[in-house]
Amino acid sequence: MSVKQSVKKMVPQPVRNQIRRTREWNRTHRSADKQLRRFMSWISLDASTDKVHIETRLEFDIHRLEKGLSHQNLRLGFGKGVLKQITRRMTMLEHADPNYKHNALYLDALSALHEYQVRHEEQGFDLAAIKAIFPENIWNSAHSYIPDAEHHAGSFIMDNASKAHSAQKEFVDLAEGRHSVREYSDEPVSQETLDKVYAVSMRTPSVCNRQATRIHQISDPEIIKRALEIQGGFRSYKTPPVLLFVTSDVRAFMSGNERNEPFVDGGLFAMSLLYALEAFGLAACPLNAMFTDEVDEETRKLLNIPDYELPVMYIAVGNFPESVPICASIRKTPDEILTIIH
Repeated sequence: MSVKQSVKKMVPQPVRNQIRRTREWNRTHRSADKQLRRFMSWISLDASTDKVHIETRLEFDIHRLEKGLSHQNLRLGFGKGVLKQITRRMTMLEHADPNYKHNALYLDALSALHEYQVRHEEQGFDLAAIKAIFPENIWNSAHSYIPDAEHHAGSFIMDNASKAHSAQKEFVDLAEGRHSVREYSDEPVSQETLDKVYAVSMRTPSVCNRQATRIHQISDPEIIKRALEIQGGFRSYKTPPVLLFVTSDVRAFMSGNERNEPFVDGGLFAMSLLYALEAFGLAACPLNAMFTDEVDEETRKLLNIPDYELPVMYIAVGNFPESVPICASIRKTPDEILTIIH
């Protein structure tokens, strides 16, 4: 009998279990700490001055402006705070990128600002106070900017007719046509349709087929309203008819090495949900659920979410209105994200 076998025989099973648990805890803690330090070392902070970090912040603020432009009833003069951030980032990018006039994010910002100017001018709104926020070169460049297919940030109108026969579309057409929709018709969402969506989504792959993802369907408008107030990212929009809360059951995982898997599997499942909702003719918008401790606690209490489930995301769901403004949300090209390793 080896020494290891002898020790194993002498040490009671509960003690051995505790030793294994302690080792697992320490190993996971070290790995998670390293991951956190790497993350915090590279994220884009407000004071970041290099090109990539500035672009990150600018892209975030362009989308904030797009959301304001995507309301059916445009609130004239909106967004002074985000406009100040956009002009700040564009000015910083002019210094960080010698080729800024051809920078995709810089052009997208000009495109979104161009729409902001034109739509306000069409309604006779005095933009003098807004213009004062910007350096003259940026304001004038935006005003004269001619958006093209590649750089057309801002919003566009989606017609309900374009969603006809979505279930019969090829996947490429379905994926190309899916956009986040934040305003919905008053028509109730069919439970029968939602059940079909869930059934299709169950084909989503998961680690070792453990299927940890859970869906909490909320239809009570008061609970939806409160949940989104706590979440904080759906302000100024009407309460959606249905809100889905996607979570992952941690009991499906077996080691600290899998600590990110709840979000990987949950994200895969949520994307399947979004495509299935599109296929069955329902409008949807994914909403962030990376909560602070306080928001997490409030959400769990409101929705009765058990401690062993981790939040992945919300998805607002409704029927398409006859027409609705949509954020353009310009995408990077494959060349911008692809690295081929030979």
